[in-house]
Amino acid sequence: MDYDVLVGTLEQWSELARQGLGTVIDPLVLRIGHLFLCGMPRNEEAARRQWEVIENNLGALVSFFDLVVLRDQFPAFNYYDTYDNPYGTYDNAYGAVENHVGAPSLEAVLNIGDKTLVHVDMEHELYKQVKTAALTQLRTRIAEGPLVPRQAHEEILTALRAVQYQWEPSLQDLELELPDPGDQQIARFLLGELVFTGYAQTAGSPHILAPMASRLLAAVGLRSARAAPSAEDEIYDELRRRIRDSGPGWRDSALPWAPSFLPFLLQRMNRYRQGPDVLLIRAKELREQPAISRYKKLQSDLSGDDAERSEEARRTLTAAADAVATSLDSGRPELEMQRHFVVEAFPDAMGAVSGGALGAVVGGPAGAAVGGLVGLVGKEALTLVQNKLWGWFLNDLPFRSARKLLARSVQAEYKLRKDLAPQLYAVWETGMRSS
Repeated sequence: MDYDVLVGTLEQWSELARQGLGTVIDPLVLRIGHLFLCGMPRNEEAARRQWEVIENNLGALVSFFDLVVLRDQFPAFNYYDTYDNPYGTYDNAYGAVENHVGAPSLEAVLNIGDKTLVHVDMEHELYKQVKTAALTQLRTRIAEGPLVPRQAHEEILTALRAVQYQWEPSLQDLELELPDPGDQQIARFLLGELVFTGYAQTAGSPHILAPMASRLLAAVGLRSARAAPSAEDEIYDELRRRIRDSGPGWRDSALPWAPSFLPFLLQRMNRYRQGPDVLLIRAKELREQPAISRYKKLQSDLSGDDAERSEEARRTLTAAADAVATSLDSGRPELEMQRHFVVEAFPDAMGAVSGGALGAVVGGPAGAAVGGLVGLVGKEALTLVQNKLWGWFLNDLPFRSARKLLARSVQAEYKLRKDLAPQLYAVWETGMRSS
């Protein structure tokens, strides 16, 4: 396929960031959005399996539509290399769906009316460098003991089965060190996530994670005994404690409440006559609302490193979020679907060494914008942090940031499905019939 942008050097990364396209988005968010926008397959079994994937990832679908409303454009990094054949049968990651022959590509269903999606090609040598670093990280983890504790192992596999996760990047010789098939599946999941971690680290860009990936990666990084949704509070409490014990330069932050737009859009749809394309068009129309435009502009204020300025920006952004709710004749209970938590590191506060610097101020889907001018960090400055927060960065790559935007559902997963799934199913079932 043809890519819009080629990235193989730091200069090209920097240019991508200047265009507002430096954010690294969890492919799960894009994949779930893609499966939903394609509508229901004609084959009954394929439709059943595909809906199961969507229903078990409603948090990712909420994040997807937040991206659409709050960003005019966003990047997809080697999306079709990740998911193989986009034009024929869905037979790979995040919900293998056979017999959906002729399914439209992601850009075909997303770029209705404008070019929202920008395809970015990571040049092969850069990809190899990142993947090699990710494999080294996994190898070290395996040598230190079990990949994950036993109960977390079963809970992670349960979560991956629920989304029919089948992306299988090669573990190369590491597979010989993992005779258990469950360990191999978890290792492939971690390898894929570590590759995108490496992209964000190399670029000095934010890394946006879907709710499920946020929970699982935090649990693995902490060696948490559990990884199920019911353990989220415990996982995030421990994550905050580890960050605060990790020394200068690391910071955690619970972001101000941010509006999510999917419930609002659904309530104003004729769900039995209007399909996913109409929902998408309505989401893009929200971009032009004055209150939402102002909210988007205020996002960049959260990039300030000065605590007082940052607190002022938070108050302003909260007020702007309230204004969005008022303008939509809605309220916070209807629009707050996710809470967001940022973990970030500032290399210049951790003993930065000389090297290229990259300025990046990029907004995330929920209004997070973190960044600034950062430099390279010596490997020795990161050793203690790696022991506390495994997987937050890759040792063998240049370090410019470790900036992750984690998402948590405000509602329990079962309640989210109860409240949103029937309405979404009706739209998805209707199919692509713009009106």
